Formats: sequence, C-alpha cells, structure tokens
Amino acid sequence: MLLSTKLKVFVAFLLGYVASVPVAGAQTLKVPYASLSPTYSPLWVGQEAGYFKKYQLDVQPVYISAGSVVVPAILSGQVEIANMSAAPALTAWVRGADLLAVGVASNRLLHAIMTGPKISKPEELKGKRIGSDRYGSLSDLALREALRHYSLAPDRDVTIIQSGGLPERLGALKAGAVDGAILTGDTAFQAEKLGFHTVVKLSQLPIHYPSSAIIVSKAYLQSRKDVVKRFMKGWIEGIKTAKTDKNLTIRVFRTYLKTQDEEILNKTFEVYKDVHERNPSPDPKVIGFALKQLSATIPEAGKMNPDNFIDNSILLELEKEGFIKGLYER
Repeated sequence: MLLSTKLKVFVAFLLGYVASVPVAGAQTLKVPYASLSPTYSPLWVGQEAGYFKKYQLDVQPVYISAGSVVVPAILSGQVEIANMSAAPALTAWVRGADLLAVGVASNRLLHAIMTGPKISKPEELKGKRIGSDRYGSLSDLALREALRHYSLAPDRDVTIIQSGGLPERLGALKAGAVDGAILTGDTAFQAEKLGFHTVVKLSQLPIHYPSSAIIVSKAYLQSRKDVVKRFMKGWIEGIKTAKTDKNLTIRVFRTYLKTQDEEILNKTFEVYKDVHERNPSPDPKVIGFALKQLSATIPEAGKMNPDNFIDNSILLELEKEGFIKGLYER
C-alpha cells in the first residue's frame, strides 16, 4: 500500500508541524491519534505527565483525523507507533498489510447518533443526512452497523455525509448541514447542552470494537521491541492516571479537548475513567467480532484468525515483571 503524493505531503506536514523541546538523549516518536476523543487520554496524560520521558522517549502526540490516513503513514515508515481505532488497521491487515495491535485501552463504544427534536426514534432516521467521519473510520463503521441494527441500509435509506472530525460534525449539526451526527465524548455532552438529543446509544447495542489501540508494523516491532515496550510503559501509566487522578486528567482535557466548561470536563472524566482497561491486552473475541462486522463489506475478513492481528508479548512481559500491578499498589 503506497501513499499518494498529496497524502505524503499532508502527513509529512502534520508530522513535521509538531514542535517541542527535545528530551536530552531520548528517542523522538511522533505518535498520531485519530480523534479528539477522551478515549485517547492515556496518550495525552502520558505525554503531559512526563511518563514517556521517564523511559527515555520524547513522545509527541499528533492529531491526524481518521485512522484511514494514519495507516499508510505507518506502512510507509513515516510513523512507527499510532494510537487509533483498530478498525482501519484491521481493514488494511485483511488486505495484506503487516500491522499488529500490541495494546487496546478500550473495547466499548460510547458513540451516540444525535439529532434535533424533530427526530425521536431510530426509524425516523430514514431519508435523513447523518454526519460521520471518513469512510472506514471507527465512527463510520459504527454508524453503519447501528443503522443496519435498525434495518436501515446505509447510503440508501440514510445518507452518510463525511463531515470530518468530532468538532466538524458538531459544527455541521449546529449549522443544519446534516440532520444528525455520530458523536462521542465531550462533543456529545456539548451537543446535549445545545439542545440536541440521543436517538441511538451505541453502548446499548450488540456492537463492539477495539476503539483505542496501539498499532505498529510487524517489522518495527521485530526490530525495535525495546522502544515499543518503553512506549507501552508510559502509555499504561497514562491509563492508570486517566482512571484515578481526576485533577491531572481534567487539566489534560482542557488542553486537548479545548473546553473550559467544568460541567462537561467533570462528566467526561466520570464516564471515561471506567472505559480504559487496567490491563490493555487486545481481546481476540472483540477483534473477531470486528472482523465479522467488517466481512459485510470485505468478505475475506470473516475467514481471518484474529490471533494473527494481535501481539501480546510485551504486555505478557510487563505482567510477569509486575509492572501493571505495581502501578496500582502505589
């Protein structure tokens, strides 16, 4: 899979734009995350709290909307490690890309399809325009599965508009450019305060996806396992803090989510503190479920063994060393 010239320039610009004071003697890693969602707070906390620096890494989180853009950056070597939904990575893997999930912080979907007052139940979404992220992103896949759950055919019964990231989707909803949007995190709470309401809550549907995964190429893991292990230590410390330290996590939310609304910040922390897995080992059952859902559009996905997409070796080492247990005993 090759990057197009325009995409190469776009990704190179985003990765080169990040500016920070380098950490003496540390290896720099620009780590993309694919959404302005609290799902990615362990990465943000790990960077802001200095956990990565502790392990001689200068990690610079880079927002690149949509995992479908991040995947080719990994495959081209422009990115070594990414924090993203597993959905786009799985799609590329099914098509032959050598990608692996070495950690998954969350397997729950907290997305919601939100609309104005004229739409009160899922069936009334028929004939409407719903704002989503890029095709193949987690939001896009989850939206399509939710519509199918209610016997609505995506793109036929419901028009799906690629409106952009979470802020852009909320903006499209406010402007009336769409009749509804799939939102999550603080953006959904903002929509509620603006008078929009939830028509479909995906956490109540039988739909599961590994929604905050650490993705690497197989070649990079084999050649630089020490770097990946050090990154995982900082990220796992970020998980622990995002679950237990409300004040620090809310300070990080203010920076990355760009809101000063204390009600939304507090509500976001309380909801997401229970979403992150204490031991973020990828679950073959959840990966298998995601592959089954993907088989609706890529039939060969249903024949793939989810274990081949997972590498738990680092987490098994950390568990054996007592690293995770030790964090929660402090």
